Amino acid sequence: MKKVHLFLMALPVLALVSCSRDIYVPNQVNVPLLKEKNEFKANLSLSNWQAAYAITDNIAVMVNGQYVYRNWFYSDNSNNTDNDDLFVDRNTRGGVLEGGVGFFKPVDSKKRAVFDVYAGFGQGAFKTLDGAYNEAPEGTAATEYQLRTRFTKFFVQPSFGLAHKVVEAAFTSRFSLVKFNSQTMGPKAFENDPDRRANFMRLGDRAVPFFEPTFTVRAGYRYIKWYGQLLFSVPLNDEQYNNYNVNDYFQPVSVTMGVTLNFGQWVKDAGRR
Repeated sequence: MKKVHLFLMALPVLALVSCSRDIYVPNQVNVPLLKEKNEFKANLSLSNWQAAYAITDNIAVMVNGQYVYRNWFYSDNSNNTDNDDLFVDRNTRGGVLEGGVGFFKPVDSKKRAVFDVYAGFGQGAFKTLDGAYNEAPEGTAATEYQLRTRFTKFFVQPSFGLAHKVVEAAFTSRFSLVKFNSQTMGPKAFENDPDRRANFMRLGDRAVPFFEPTFTVRAGYRYIKWYGQLLFSVPLNDEQYNNYNVNDYFQPVSVTMGVTLNFGQWVKDAGRR
């Protein structure tokens, strides 16, 4: 827990010195806050698509999809472009697909406070470019500097929140165990830094646990709400990467916004009050 506190305190410093090469971008946490059987909720954003459905009054299933592609946010797609954005690697591309099952229960008489916990499994892949690509001669193939990896992921996420017809808010503690595999790199990636080349290839030596505290808010009315989510991703055994900043390969912060659709009997009944 001390490591988590130090990481959160260091975020402003990391924002100033970050030079990220991200091959793990945490996907948005699916926080459905379901209340009853047959309730359905979906979250839609530019990079994340999620759904959850209650098959009983206490059991639900979820599916999550993520695809990260940031080039459309940049007007210059050439390699002579600075890659040093706050927490974000503009060259990262990839995502994950997940499925999960969980338990939920309203904990007050008006069914506004909800506790839920979900567990699931996913598979994904990311690729990015070594920062030296920015100084490479015009016309150099990006694959010469490419970093690529695949991964499998297990997660458990308890949440507590308030769900009302107008506003929702929740806090989630997601614990993810990510096992990287099939790492590859172009011949010029980290060309003058053999230690870092070896460091990248060691990512698959053992699974990496992440603690990912998340805050979610939604506002709207009944069937449709706007949502925003702030997520921190803290690797819990980053000692093996102690020659580099904690976020050299893992994006430490994620902010997402989008639209939530919610259908269920309680949502329908809320319009009559």
